[in-house]
Formats: sequence, structure tokens, C-alpha cells
Amino acid sequence: MPPPPAEPMAYEELTSLYRKERGSNTLAELRRDFYSALAELLSRTQKEYEKELARDPDSIVCEGLNQRRKKMTDLAQRIIEDRMDKIASMALKGGEGYGNALERLTAEEKELYQRVLEDFRGHRGILPQLRKRDYRIGDLDVKATPPEPEPLPEAAAPIEGPAQAEETLPAEDPAQAEETLPAEDPAQAEEPLPAEEAPAPLLQEEESDNMVVRILEDLPTFSGPYRDYSLRKDDVVLMPRSLAEALVSREVAAEVRPRL
Repeated sequence: MPPPPAEPMAYEELTSLYRKERGSNTLAELRRDFYSALAELLSRTQKEYEKELARDPDSIVCEGLNQRRKKMTDLAQRIIEDRMDKIASMALKGGEGYGNALERLTAEEKELYQRVLEDFRGHRGILPQLRKRDYRIGDLDVKATPPEPEPLPEAAAPIEGPAQAEETLPAEDPAQAEETLPAEDPAQAEEPLPAEEAPAPLLQEEESDNMVVRILEDLPTFSGPYRDYSLRKDDVVLMPRSLAEALVSREVAAEVRPRL
């Protein structure tokens, strides 16, 4: 179990690291206790959300914490995957004899790098091992074929009479012969498959996901997925639609529609 972090990680630190990691082909520099600090941040945010959920599940504070914890989990996963790809590329070069600077790797990432490097080196030296292997097909193990059993004596076939000789199968019912499967409902046949839902942007919100509202009374500070909000009466603010609709439903904000 990793030791506890020296100091707590903030949400802003996580978003800043994400931008640095995505904006460079090399590993971004990060704190040595990144993984333990990340685990503590996610755990702390989850507990805050669960506490608010038990107190008032319909509050705007609860909705903001819920969106923030989801965004933090998404950011953390993307950072880890980006670093994994870069570490694998470093290990591949190391397996080919190139040197790598490992000072930006955490202790957990150095273990990953070493394992991948050993696998690359082992696979790179597979050719001499293949030459030593014998791929010839061995002789087939032919077994003696057991003698076939003697056929049983056939019973005397009855003499076929004229009536039996001319007997034929009954004719197929024309109504049944022409029976076809029920026609497919045109409405169902032409119904298009639902389009795959496009992934939502990570740090930039689309226009359809935003709403402009005017605040009708002073509000306590609450957290959103991207920032904290400290709103006062008559403030006009652009915010995620889910938060804005929650404020409007509580009659503490009104939607501002642009004039056409």
C-alpha cells in the first residue's frame, strides 16, 4: 500500500497536469506521490458527494459535486493512459539499446517500465530460439483397421403389388406451397439504427450543453464540473445546462434567451 501523500492534491492541479500531459509527446513532470495523492483526492471528493447526497440529494451543491467527481475520474484515467503509452514507447526504445531518462517516472511507473522493457527484450531475441525448434511433422500413427462385421441376412422383401407400385406421395397443398413468410413491417424495415452517441468534450463545453441564466437571489458558493460559483442577485452567467436547469427549477435563477 502506497504511503499517504505529503500534502493533498487539488482539483486544479489535476486539470493542469492533464493539459500538460496531452500537450506534449514526452512525460510531464509530476509529484513523486502522484498516485497516492490522486487516490486521496478521488476518495475525498466521493465522501463529500455522499455526505451531500444524504443531506439533500436535490440540491445544486449535490449536483455540482456529482459532476465534479465524474470529471475528476475521467481526467485521472486519461492521464494514466497517456503516460502508459509514453512509457511503453520508452521501453521499446530501451529494448533496442537506446538510453532513457527515467527521472520523470514515479516508483509505480518505473516498475511498469522495467516489466515492459524485459518483455520487449525477450521478444526481440526470439529469432535464435525459433531456429532451434523442430517444426517437422512426425510420422502418422497408423492403426490397424478393425475387420468389418459380417452383414446380417436380409429379410425377404414382400412382392410389390400393382397398387403399391403406382402409389405416389400425396400432392402438396397449393395453398401451403405458396405460403410465404409475413411481409416485414416497412416502418420497422426502414427504421434507422440509433446513431452512436458522440463523446462529450473533456475540458470544453459545447454550446448545447450551456445555458445563460440571471440569478434571482444571493446563493452560497457551490462547485461545478469546471469551477466554483459564488453568485449574487442579478448576476448573468453562462454555466452547464444541468446546473442552470437545477437553479431555474428552484426558482433562484431565470433563463436568459438571446433576441433573434
